[in-house]
Amino acid sequence: MSTTITSSLIREASYNTTASTLTVVLTNGRRYTYQGVDQSVYQGLISADSAGRFFNKNIVGKFTTGS
Repeated sequence: MSTTITSSLIREASYNTTASTLTVVLTNGRRYTYQGVDQSVYQGLISADSAGRFFNKNIVGKFTTGS
């Protein structure tokens, strides 16, 4: 599942339920894939009032990234 996000930091987020990975594409084009992410974190990101704030508080530094 993939969602376009209206944010000054994040352009798109997608979640792979089989692999439990979250891929986030930033507005600068950088793409990060985080491993071991529960689907509730993805849901929180796409429904947050501020996706950038949620991303920085709940994802960055909390999960292993593949790139």
